[in-house]
Amino acid sequence: MALTDTRPESGTDASAVAPSVVPSPLTIFGTGDHKAVGTFYVLAALVFGIAGWIAATLASAHIIGSGSFLTETTGTQLLQTSKLGLILLVIVPLFLGLGTYVVPLQVGASTVAFPRAAAAAMWTWLLSSGVFIVASFIDGGLGGTRAKSVSLTLFALGGLIVALLLGTVCVLTTAITLRTPGMTLDRVPMFTFSMVVGGAIWLLTLPVLLANVLLIWVDHRYGGGTVFGAASSQFGQVAWITHEPQLYAFLVPGLGIVADIAATLTGARLGQRNLLLFAIGAFAVLSVGAWAQPAIYPNFSEDLVWQAMGLLTLLPLLMLLAGVAAAFKDGKPSLKSPLGLAVVSVVLTFLGVLAGALLVITPFELRTTNFFANGQYVLVIGAALTAAIAGIGYWGPKMTGGQLADGLGKLNVLVTLGGGVLGGISLCVLGFATRFSGLSGSHDTLVVVSAIGTALFAIGSLIAIGSLLSGARKGAPEAGDNPWGTGQTLEWACSSPPPTGNFGDLAVVRSPEPLLDEEA
Repeated sequence: MALTDTRPESGTDASAVAPSVVPSPLTIFGTGDHKAVGTFYVLAALVFGIAGWIAATLASAHIIGSGSFLTETTGTQLLQTSKLGLILLVIVPLFLGLGTYVVPLQVGASTVAFPRAAAAAMWTWLLSSGVFIVASFIDGGLGGTRAKSVSLTLFALGGLIVALLLGTVCVLTTAITLRTPGMTLDRVPMFTFSMVVGGAIWLLTLPVLLANVLLIWVDHRYGGGTVFGAASSQFGQVAWITHEPQLYAFLVPGLGIVADIAATLTGARLGQRNLLLFAIGAFAVLSVGAWAQPAIYPNFSEDLVWQAMGLLTLLPLLMLLAGVAAAFKDGKPSLKSPLGLAVVSVVLTFLGVLAGALLVITPFELRTTNFFANGQYVLVIGAALTAAIAGIGYWGPKMTGGQLADGLGKLNVLVTLGGGVLGGISLCVLGFATRFSGLSGSHDTLVVVSAIGTALFAIGSLIAIGSLLSGARKGAPEAGDNPWGTGQTLEWACSSPPPTGNFGDLAVVRSPEPLLDEEA
């Protein structure tokens, strides 16, 4: 298939000519199958997630007591590396992997658009991730003391950004151009829509990050008239992706996952669906943060626009949460682990956005230290991770062909909730220490609690891997085409796992819930 090929012709019964196959580790080599590419993204990102949260735990342990656990330079670089890594090596690839696998199924496509480009993006991301990790270990990282290692880190960052942008283009092109007849853009499933609007924000803002990296590299490598390449200011050039509003951009696909899970596992159609689509779109628009760069615009936090965005983000989130709550009210919630994880993600998302709203209120003086902002970072990234894990549990039976161990998923509900509450809220409380002298002696205790919370997220990532593998184990109960029994969207109309080509002929879609229409 050529790079410009889109949707190949399929027969009347694709499953009859191509049996269902679970991608094995070896099938990833030389394949453009979107299911293999998506699965590999997910598994690799979860492995990196374990390492990233361990790094965040060690960085927290460093500031306990005298701070002698690591050298000051190592501790700082570890914190900075974990912050960037959790976004570019974990959260975005997790959503991109789920998107690469699920979006073609949700829109009735036989493959992802530009399948070879999608595979190339995955390999470029994987290799760049390895270089980024190795460079960070040999005193590279932004602000490192070894010039060649820093250059290697910058090269890896550039590769990561280009790869993620290319993968995003493939998923968005699939959702926009390869939809089955009758599926207008307002009828696509919520996850697909959230990938479209969230991916559009990534395409708008990540090139700015790439430009930052190029400026740092040129100044670092050749010297120049600016301070972009100075070791003390390198991380400051890219730190804007780790704080609001840009931080919310990496959470947008998680909102769609929560909405899809809520609809299926309550058995209710989402009411006021267009309002929910608007809410996800508005949340995405309010997450554009490439303009709020502290290295270029030091006083951005005093800007009325930044403060207004931090407060207004609560409104679309509350609209979305109201729609999800209505599904619980109108349907019959099934006590399955994906729904529990979706609820945890909702709780952490609300706490993270609420923390962001408090952060922008100047009289609170929460910006005088980094503790409160770091707590918000843990809450938001933890919410995104939990939503992705919920998606893995939700689509895992479709991906593996077997029922996942629901006990592991339910254990992860407790683990991720504990990770968010302990890891994020404790730092937010510590951020108030500058305002209330009674908290001044609680620094070490709160940091220890936060370190425990971030360690729980590492455990949660490991459990998610085990849960996904449990569905592929020999002897796992067969999932069937529609393992939840209440699936509403097209991914539940093909076999589990889907065959090559995914579908045969599909009926014209006449609503956002085509499977419910068939039953009516």
